[in-house]
Amino acid sequence: MDQKFLPVFSLDWTGLLKKISNVEGDYGVLAPISCYNKLLINIRKLNKPFFIDSGVFNNKNYPWYTQLDCEYKNERWTHEYRLASEQHLRQRIQNYLARCDKFSPDYIFAPDAIAEPLLSLHLARLCWEEYLRKSRTYTLIGVVQVGSPLYNWQEKLVPQIDSLPLHYKSPCSFLAPLISEYRNIGYKYIALGGLLKADCTRKTGLKFGLSPQELDELLTWSRPNFVLGGLALTRLEVLKKHQVWADSTGWLWWDARYDYQRFGHRNALQEVANATFLS
Repeated sequence: MDQKFLPVFSLDWTGLLKKISNVEGDYGVLAPISCYNKLLINIRKLNKPFFIDSGVFNNKNYPWYTQLDCEYKNERWTHEYRLASEQHLRQRIQNYLARCDKFSPDYIFAPDAIAEPLLSLHLARLCWEEYLRKSRTYTLIGVVQVGSPLYNWQEKLVPQIDSLPLHYKSPCSFLAPLISEYRNIGYKYIALGGLLKADCTRKTGLKFGLSPQELDELLTWSRPNFVLGGLALTRLEVLKKHQVWADSTGWLWWDARYDYQRFGHRNALQEVANATFLS
């Protein structure tokens, strides 16, 4: 990964691919592995940096890292989805890597679990081991789930006179060693994930949970290579400052009729791509 800002446009259907094919400049394309074969093949033909992810938003009720567990207790059978066995997880990861092998991406994201930083670390370790079992043409990026600790951390409202140094008992005290552990496993490239929050008022159903100032502070000490869901016009200067890559949520694809005042007289995709010339 070059140490400069790069916008990465996320898509999952052919209409969006046609739309970005007219965009000039440097950018990457990200697609979930669940996309049909022809779309993934056509993305590769764009000759842009090509990313594949495991599709963490698929099957939210019964995610891939769980399996149905049946147990007889209290004189009846119970059925419950629990964390799958390591053997099952490794097989699913092997299947994911094998499918990625077919489409020659430049980068793929290690499978992760939304709002589960420690489980995501476990999955990242298994994925790294499976990734190394054979020679591959693409680079594996580790996804650190930072959103849950940042958004749910319980801060002390009143500092105590005997408080420990800055960042102790703060999200940084948890996330800094977590990110270091990914590097200890062997990941050269780190992406920050989990930064999108549910928002029923938005067309995408999601919103980025940090202000530009908060994102600036996070990137200052975490120093990732990629920010998942972080691409937006309001955050361009922060992303360029830290020279990180970032992918978009659905806002870039909005038609003018959704919000004419904001998008009626501008090409947001091209506007973002143009920012690479100034990074």
